[in-house]
Amino acid sequence: MLINKIKSILSNKAIKNSFWIISEQIFQMIISLVVGVLSARYLGPSNYGTLNYTASFISFFTSVATLGLDGVVIMKIIAQPEKEGELLGTSIIFRIISAFLSSLLILFLIYIINGNNTILLVLAAVQSLQLIMMSFNIFDTYFQRHLKSKYVSIAKMVACILVAAYRIYLLATKKSIIWFAFSNTFSYLIIAVILSISYKRDKGKKLTVNFKTGFSVLSESYHFILSGLMVAIYGQMDKIMLGSMLSETTVGFYTAAATICTMWIFVPTAIINSFRPVIMELKTKGEEKEYLRRLQQLYSAIIWLCLFVSLVVFLLGNFIVKLLYGSDFIESANILKLLIWSETFSMIGTARGIWIISEKKNKYTKYYLAIGCVVNLILNFLLIPNYGAGGAAFATLITQITTSLIAPLFFKGTMVHTKIVLEAFICKWYFIKGEDKNGDKIGIEKE
Repeated sequence: MLINKIKSILSNKAIKNSFWIISEQIFQMIISLVVGVLSARYLGPSNYGTLNYTASFISFFTSVATLGLDGVVIMKIIAQPEKEGELLGTSIIFRIISAFLSSLLILFLIYIINGNNTILLVLAAVQSLQLIMMSFNIFDTYFQRHLKSKYVSIAKMVACILVAAYRIYLLATKKSIIWFAFSNTFSYLIIAVILSISYKRDKGKKLTVNFKTGFSVLSESYHFILSGLMVAIYGQMDKIMLGSMLSETTVGFYTAAATICTMWIFVPTAIINSFRPVIMELKTKGEEKEYLRRLQQLYSAIIWLCLFVSLVVFLLGNFIVKLLYGSDFIESANILKLLIWSETFSMIGTARGIWIISEKKNKYTKYYLAIGCVVNLILNFLLIPNYGAGGAAFATLITQITTSLIAPLFFKGTMVHTKIVLEAFICKWYFIKGEDKNGDKIGIEKE
């Protein structure tokens, strides 16, 4: 009985899809961890901070450059499969245009904030090229929709290997910081090429461009552009403000802690990405009870997983920092112990995107993220001068709690979401039983 249950679980397409994504992320994490740590040790806190200071501007504009299309495109493909090629082709063109304009704006802002600092401008110019390469990541929505993420996983693994080889070459030949700035651009270039070839070989529909369709998708995704921009404000503004108000070395310490926090996030992210189309399809079919049960199961899994990992990192913070980055980065330990707890609420916000799209409540996202944005900026201005990077970490934690649980309570249309999350926290779905519209039993009865 148990063996048959296990076989049934392993044969599930969503589970297989998650396996591919998680396997790729584990592979990528191991290689990136080794090469990334060696790079950080080679560059030192100062150069490492400088590199990540300019990278924070790139991350800040990623939501603008990608136009928040991913979730909306998946939903459109599910609803209108005959327009798949048109949706993908149009999205790519729109993203390329947005990425080019974003790159120009990044250089302008760095010039305004830091003056004619040649090294910062060169680093930003090289790193901003990745925004254009990321335009082709829209193919990921196609593979997610058809539960074929193995193609995306293979592309990322190949890119990871080649970039690792590239970085090892830089370390062996002792190249300057500018060469390291090209690493992410090189990675996205490889992924773009492989995904394009994989889409063609999978006999995906011919790509076409229809500006009317593009603007129609944008009319739904602009909420996510604004939301992503606001998330970027409290996700990257801390590094920008630390670099401007204190020093780029402080950015190096903070970035090391933030990197450790996100090293394992691929696990809940993979689970969310794999079950997104499954949950959305249940909503489209009108299977409300099963849809809600699956949604709460997803929340329960990521909440308890994140809390467990946060506790382990909190207890072993000093050891982890010394092991990975060495004694030069020991100041990152206290930052890490505080910052790690914000990941739980961050992942709740990521999973919430499924509910937002399924319930057609896109318009609310920008409002409560705006609240989080204001909270983050105020706290950073108040705390960074007195508490440095620790103050920035505390500001991030309070901001994530605000956006994921508190801000939605201010709006009648999203108030129920906090209730769903709290019920998922106590695993209420486990005790609910009933039937969907087809008469099939749902929920798991307590034995």
